Amino acid sequence: MKRIVSMICLLAVLMMASLAQASGYEDYYNGDRNYPLVWGQMGVAWYLDKSSLVCQDYNPPCYTLAINVIVVPDADRGKRDISRVDTMRFFYNWNDRKMYVDQNTGSSDWRYLKPTGSNAESGLPMYVGEAAFYLDYGKKFYGSRSWYNSYFHKSVQVFSNSFYARLR
Repeated sequence: MKRIVSMICLLAVLMMASLAQASGYEDYYNGDRNYPLVWGQMGVAWYLDKSSLVCQDYNPPCYTLAINVIVVPDADRGKRDISRVDTMRFFYNWNDRKMYVDQNTGSSDWRYLKPTGSNAESGLPMYVGEAAFYLDYGKKFYGSRSWYNSYFHKSVQVFSNSFYARLR
């Protein structure tokens, strides 16, 4: 019986280790802490350029921030070639706790980013917006509280502590 339990534990550990390696994304582009990973999906990694963060409008409780994001295809395979750099703009209303992304940067065509939305609804923009707000103000925006997710029928934390630790 002990042998069976030991084998099951060993298999579980090996499975977790292989899953951790499968992601393959570096926490920082080329090891530079100025470029933390904010999103990785289907082999593509998105890294923030922390030095590009700009506050375009500071009018509490409303804020507008812009930041550059570098896109690295095949990052999960160790590739480091940047395919493009995107500038993303965000509008935040602290009182309503709502974040918006500018769909056409510079045109103020704001789209609401639902904190419990799917990757298609919120995904990358929400992570970049959360990171930008945290970097500029030292506060979590959506990550400062739990949100009710009707799909899971429970309260969920949107961002992990490791997400914020990578930004420091």
